[in-house]
Parts: sequence; C-alpha cells; structure tokens
Amino acid sequence: MKKLILLSITSAALMTMGSSCSDTEDLPQEAEAPAPQQIDRMGRAAINTAVTDPFFVDADLHGERQDDYNSNDDPSTWDGDFGAQFRGNMAILDALDAIAGNQFAAGEDGSRYNALSGVLTDDRLYVNTDSAACNVYLGVEANATEIIENTDCGGRTPLYDTVDVSYSVLANGSLGDVGDGISADLQATHSNTVFPFLAAPVIMSTIEEPGPM
Repeated sequence: MKKLILLSITSAALMTMGSSCSDTEDLPQEAEAPAPQQIDRMGRAAINTAVTDPFFVDADLHGERQDDYNSNDDPSTWDGDFGAQFRGNMAILDALDAIAGNQFAAGEDGSRYNALSGVLTDDRLYVNTDSAACNVYLGVEANATEIIENTDCGGRTPLYDTVDVSYSVLANGSLGDVGDGISADLQATHSNTVFPFLAAPVIMSTIEEPGPM
C-alpha cells in the first residue's frame, strides 16, 4: 500500500510542476509523419517547360504552375486543369517558323490545337511492347494519330534528343527539325543495352580559391 501511495504523490507532484510552466515550455508532442505527396512524374520531356507556362505571364506564379502540373496525380483531371492553358501557349509556339497551322496534328481554326493538347496533357509515356525497334521518341503517339504511321516501340531511351523532338512537334510538326543547339551530352556516354543505361555522374573539378598574397 505504501508503494501505491508514493506513486500517487509523485504523479501529483509532476502534474503540479507541469501546470506551473508557461505555455511556451510545454513538452513537445510527437509529430505525425506527412502524407506522401507526388512532386514529379516521369512523363514527356520539356512539355512542362515548353507549354505549361513558358512565357512567365505572371512571374510570381510561374513556379507554382510548374509544381501544380508535376504534382497532379489524377489523369482524369489533366486535360481539364491544363488543356486551355496548353492550347494558348501552343498557338504561340506554332508561329515560331512564321507558319500558323503546321504544328503537329493541327486542325481547323477554332479547334486547331485540341488534338495535340489532348495528347500532351495525357502526360504518360506509351510503349509498343510488340516492337523491337526503338528509334523514335513519341513514335507511339505519332502512330496513334495516323499522321506518321510506324511500328516503333516509342517510350524514351537515354539516347533520344527529347527536347529537340518536343520543340519540333510544337513549332513545325516534325520529329526533330528544330534543335536547341545541343546534340548530345558531351561529358558522358549513355547506353541502351548496358545496365544501368545512364552514365556515371560527372564529377566537376574543384576550383581552389587563391591563398593570401
């Protein structure tokens, strides 16, 4: 019985001491782990950069728009959330070569960019697993439109110049005529056959600061 009384007194004393502390000195509570959140997805190269908000209409919102695009994990909402935004920017990119209407899959006025924006907002890589030839980035999408028929596997290998293809599709409807001036990674050689396919990271040399004179 004495032990029980002692424990009761000790507990009461601790409660009294705790109540005398200020609110700022409360013992920290165990924080709940944040729910997992998607921050990006493996989709088509340069589409977020080229079409979501390429002209920084509101620079303060540019990063927010990019993040909204990357973090949206519900494909059923992609066209509704980004389709109109895409089409407005696609119209400007279509005029890069001073010829309106030659963008890939461009239709008649009024719905000219609907087909391609529908493809691009569905931001997933499609692969033809029946094909053994993998030479054309966006090959599966091009074949699905029946504009450029092919049997390529599509997808995205480390050797594709995906940025050139993306900008070419948007500017003049080709699959690579518009270049960004960079044809390949000059510091590393990737592979389609040797695991892990991507070359090892390039370690840049350290620049030493000059010592005291």
